[in-house]
Amino acid sequence: MTQLPPIEINPDTFLKQHCTLPALPMVVNKIQEVIRGDNVDIQKVIDLISGDPSLVAQIFKVVNSGYYGLPREITKIQFAIAFLGLNEVYRMVLSLAVINTIAVDSKEELNNFWFHSFYSAICAKHLAKKYEPQLSFEELWSAAILHDIGKLVYLKFYTEHYKELRNYSNENGCLFSQAEDFYSLPASAYLGGLLCDHWRLPNQIKEACMHHTLKDLPSATPDSPTGAFRRMICLGNLMSTLSSDDLKEETKHDIAGAITASLGCSDSDFLAIMGEIYDLRIEVDQFMGQLN
Repeated sequence: MTQLPPIEINPDTFLKQHCTLPALPMVVNKIQEVIRGDNVDIQKVIDLISGDPSLVAQIFKVVNSGYYGLPREITKIQFAIAFLGLNEVYRMVLSLAVINTIAVDSKEELNNFWFHSFYSAICAKHLAKKYEPQLSFEELWSAAILHDIGKLVYLKFYTEHYKELRNYSNENGCLFSQAEDFYSLPASAYLGGLLCDHWRLPNQIKEACMHHTLKDLPSATPDSPTGAFRRMICLGNLMSTLSSDDLKEETKHDIAGAITASLGCSDSDFLAIMGEIYDLRIEVDQFMGQLN
């Protein structure tokens, strides 16, 4: 077992005076200002986005992914914005800006992040339609996409710790959060929460970042909007992990038990739901094909 030095984080200085990150691109705040204004100027949003070619390219990749299932490819940004709507465009720009600004160097890990995040978001939205239809699917989607950004913070600033945590979870068939507990290291969920505070991200995203693990699910009860939201984020994360990661039987059993308890479903109902989750994998693979 690798001996890792401890990580001590001062929340008052982290991301500000040490392990610093730049501010989010101005385009994020400017689009938000336009959307919240009395007279929404769509052309201004088009101009703002068009000024960032890399952002335009990424929006095209997302909008033309299997998630939206468009009959023909969109190649003009004004059509993409018209199709998506301004609020959805803002959430997409925010998500892309957050991930791009963290700027991790490992393409493999970034691809892993996108795969899990997109899969979790699809699962959370699918489950919410069944169990929590009163939730905003758009807010749930953008929060689920960013629920794991704490891991990117780990990867950027504590690379060796991240690699060891990843190796330990892979070798032992356990969850990343369990590896963090094993090494007594700060939780990536905590780092994600600090990042949300630093960039003043919407509260729903902070909720998703800080409350999405197996330990969080039992307390995510659907007796309040916050509890219902957390439950869908947790379930989306856990079901995507259960269906795609190489986990040991004990971990699979723990996850399955927590899910059935949360949903109050039978074993046969759980298996039927997981069948639906496996089917969603097709959309994830299509999205990753567009992204790369």
